Parts: sequence; structure tokens; C-alpha cells
Amino acid sequence: MIAQQEAKHGAGMAFYDRRKRRTFSESVVGLIAHLCGTAIIFVTFFTIGWAVSYLLHWLHSIHPFPDEIFRIITKIEVVVIYADGLLCGVVLMAGALRFCKELMEDRRWDENRDL
Repeated sequence: MIAQQEAKHGAGMAFYDRRKRRTFSESVVGLIAHLCGTAIIFVTFFTIGWAVSYLLHWLHSIHPFPDEIFRIITKIEVVVIYADGLLCGVVLMAGALRFCKELMEDRRWDENRDL
């Protein structure tokens, strides 16, 4: 069969046919796994940030920090939350782009196969 493909489309096409392509269902499962991974990352960072925030506020209730230090701590808490959201957004977009790329490669391969 490979010899027939090489005769019909050239050696490059036969190589393309042999490489592993992901099917649509594999791409969908990969996207769902990527979304679950992103959710785990978000929840983990958010939980760590919340736990540190809770600990610092608890320490502040026992022995108050100076106002300037407490303001800095509060700003750092907000920055950590925004950084978490930004990181997860980037990871989510990377997964979505990879999914779209896999779908487009699959479509191009199907179009070239009929030649």
C-alpha cells in the first residue's frame, strides 16, 4: 500500500500517512483533559493563596502588623489572584489553539487523501 501511495503522491505523502494523527475523539478527550488540568492548576493556586491570606489575617488579629506592611500584604494577595487567573487563561487558550490546530490538520489530511 505504501508503494502505491508513493507512486500516486510521492514519497512525502507516504511518510505523512504513516505518522500518528489524532482522531477527532482523541482531540476532544485531549481538550477535556487540558481543561481539567487547567481547573486543577487554578484551584491549587487559589487554595494556596487563600490559605496564606487566611494565615496572615489570623496572625494580624493576634499581633497587628504595621499599617504599611498590612497594605503591602493585601496588594500581594490581589496580585497573586490576578496572576493565577492570567496563568490559567494562557493555559486555557493554549489548549484551545492546540485543539483547533489538530482539527485543521485532520481536515487538511482528509482533503489531501482524496487526491
